[in-house]
Amino acid sequence: MVNATTSVNDRQWYIVGRWQEYEGEGRANLIRILAIGIFYSIQLVHYYGFAEHVPGSTEFRQAVAFHQAATALAVAGSLMSLAILLCLRRRVFPGFLKFISAAGDAILVTSLASIGAGPLSPLVAAYFLIIVLAGLRFSLRLVWCSTLCSMAGYLFLVGVKDDEWFDANHVVAPVEQIMTLACLGLTGIITGQIIRRVRALADDYSRRVAAASITSNEQVQA
Repeated sequence: MVNATTSVNDRQWYIVGRWQEYEGEGRANLIRILAIGIFYSIQLVHYYGFAEHVPGSTEFRQAVAFHQAATALAVAGSLMSLAILLCLRRRVFPGFLKFISAAGDAILVTSLASIGAGPLSPLVAAYFLIIVLAGLRFSLRLVWCSTLCSMAGYLFLVGVKDDEWFDANHVVAPVEQIMTLACLGLTGIITGQIIRRVRALADDYSRRVAAASITSNEQVQA
């Protein structure tokens, strides 16, 4: 009897979880579009307001190349968001879609940062947003996938800028690399624990509602 009840509860939790993943993917997609708009607006302000525009200089060529890459990746991210929005509107939501969108976010951030300052780029902070954004889908596997993708992306940025990984010279000090990786991992752990607590909260709430209903019925009968 206990196993049957547990099986029913797990089935109902799976159904509720899938609906929350669906709703969460929609919210995450809207936040992704908002983030792309904000980040690209910051790039526009930096490019037209603070970057040096001396034609022919190395800084000018680098600024133009980065701006062009930022524009192309912003368009690519927007197209990905529109494709996900189309899938959600058509009620097409395979289990792997959320993993593709999370990996796509990590690839976009890594690609743009690698063209710029690499592991020193302010875009590294966006890795934390990718991990937290995974929490909206209420999927532990997605949280870990986003965490590992973000950590791998950061290590890739370090490798791109460091000619030799094991020499005495580092673009980013090893202690700073370890600290960043530790913070990314801990962000994933904390986000995962929040998702675990949601299941416990739902179970406790369900038990209390059922107990209150029984008590109310007994009082009415009395």
